[in-house]
Amino acid sequence: MYVGDDGEPGTTPKRNITWTSQFVDRLLTGYDKRMRPNFEGDTVRVNVDLFIIRIDNIAEVTMDFDTSMFLRQQWNDPRLRYNESITNIPPSGTLLDKIWLPDLFFFNEKDSHFHDITTDNVLVRFAGNGDVLYSMRLSVKVSCNMDFSRFPMDKQYCGMQLESYGYTAEELLFLWKPEGPLQMPEHTRHLQQYFVSETELLRCDKLYYTGNFSCIEVDFTFTRLLGYYWISYYVPSMLLVILSWVSFWINPLASPARVALGVTIVLTVTTQAISVHSILPKVSYVTAIDVWMLVCLMFVVASLLEYAMVHHLITLDEYNNDSICKILYKKILRRKNRKRAQQRMNQHEMQTLNLRAPNSTSEKDIEKQRINTRRKRHGIYVDRCSRLLFPVCFLIFNMIYWPSLLMDEKRQRNEFL
Repeated sequence: MYVGDDGEPGTTPKRNITWTSQFVDRLLTGYDKRMRPNFEGDTVRVNVDLFIIRIDNIAEVTMDFDTSMFLRQQWNDPRLRYNESITNIPPSGTLLDKIWLPDLFFFNEKDSHFHDITTDNVLVRFAGNGDVLYSMRLSVKVSCNMDFSRFPMDKQYCGMQLESYGYTAEELLFLWKPEGPLQMPEHTRHLQQYFVSETELLRCDKLYYTGNFSCIEVDFTFTRLLGYYWISYYVPSMLLVILSWVSFWINPLASPARVALGVTIVLTVTTQAISVHSILPKVSYVTAIDVWMLVCLMFVVASLLEYAMVHHLITLDEYNNDSICKILYKKILRRKNRKRAQQRMNQHEMQTLNLRAPNSTSEKDIEKQRINTRRKRHGIYVDRCSRLLFPVCFLIFNMIYWPSLLMDEKRQRNEFL
C-alpha cells in the first residue's frame, strides 16, 4: 500500500524528519507482529547469509569452538510496502519490537550473546517492495563432535546449524542466499593451530513428532597445523630414541653410565606421553600420537633390556662363583663351630684365588677362561648387532606409520559425510 503525507497516494518526495517519522507510524498502524507474512498463504522464504568476523578458541577438551559473525536474514513482508519515490525509511534497530521476525536459532549452540557496545549491534532495513533486511552481530560457542584417532595429523569437520524453532517448513523456509551466502576473509582462515581449508553449505531439515522444520548448515573443515607438535613432541621423542642407541657404544662394564642413560630416557619419554593427554579429552580409543609415543617408549625400554642381557652374559661366571661361596659358607656354619667353619672358608677362598690366578696352567682354569671369553664375545656381538638392528627397525616403523596416516584421511572424511 502506497501512502502519502495525508494518507493518500502522493508523488512529492518528503525528506524531513517529522514527515518521515509520521510516515513510519502510519505504515505500522494496524500491523500485527504476531502474524507471519502471507498468513495462511505462501511459505515465507528467508534468505540467510553469514559474514565470519573470526573463529577462535577451538577447544579439544570440551569439543567446541567460538565464532563471531554478522548474521543477515532477508524476507518479503507485503504489509511493509511503500513508495520509495516519496520517502526513504532509514535503517534502524528500534523497529525490531514492532515487526515480525523469523524464529531462527542455532541447533548445536552451547552459548551465545549479542554485542551492545557502544549500542545494540542490530539493524532493520526496509525496501519499497516489502523486502526486510535484518542484520545482527553475535558471538556463538558451537559444539563439534571431534574425532582424534589421527591426532595430531587430523582434520576436524565442524558444522553450525541454523533452524526454525516454532514454524514448520510449510510456514517458514530458510534458504542460503543465492549470491555470497558465506563471506569469510582470508585472514580469518588462519588460526593458531588450525587452518580453515574448506567450507560447505548444506541443508539439514529436521523431522520431529511436532512436524518438519527447516534447517540450513555450514560446515568448516579445520586442518590442524603440525608445527607445534613437531617441535614439542615428535622431534624430541625421535632424538631421545636415537640417544638411547648411544649406550650400544658404551663399555658394557660401565654399568652406572648405561643404566643412568637408559632410565633417564625412559622417564623422559613417559613424561612426554602423559603430557599429550592434557590437551585432549579422555577418549577411549588410541590416537596416532599414542602409537608414536608407545613405540618410542618400547624402543628405549628395549635398549635398556638389551644392556641387561649383555651385562648378564659378561658377568655370569662371577655371579655363579659368588653364589657357590655363599651357599658353601652357610652349610659349613650349620655343621661346624664358628672357628672350624672360618678355617674351612679361608681354605676355600685360597683355592678360589689360586684358580683365578693369571699364571694358572690348570686345565680347569683354561676352560673357565675360554667360557668367559666366549660370553664376553657374545655380549659384545649383541651390542654390535643392536647398533644396526634398532635403527633399521625404527626406520621401518616410520615407513609404515606416516603413509598409514595419509591413507586414513580419506576414510575419516567419508565417515563424516
